[in-house]
Amino acid sequence: MIAALTLMLAQAAAPAAGAEMPSEEDVAREIVAINKVLDKWNGGILKRDGKITCRLEESSGDQAVDVLRCGAMVACYTPRVEELDAIAASDESADERRARMRAIMDEVQPCVANAEREGVRRLAFVRASK
Repeated sequence: MIAALTLMLAQAAAPAAGAEMPSEEDVAREIVAINKVLDKWNGGILKRDGKITCRLEESSGDQAVDVLRCGAMVACYTPRVEELDAIAASDESADERRARMRAIMDEVQPCVANAEREGVRRLAFVRASK
């Protein structure tokens, strides 16, 4: 899903045919700038109408960055939704449910970080190409 969202963003902002490839230095500068904006983002995930969706509390101020973060979270948590639902519906204590959910979050976090890293790199490439 994150790849599809990133592709959509890249196509919308793709450089004109024949444009020069951006330098690694330009891409690196864009990565730094995007990561600074990404730090402003605040939110999480929730389940709505049976699907995992993004809960945006504070936008980064950059719609492409917001989509990138939300897409990464939704893509990485969706495969675990049944497991999360089972934990939420269990008769365990609130502390036990929180601990089990935290364990899943810890397992999913590398996926989110990887998807974000790839998305930031692609977005930086597109922006450096302008």
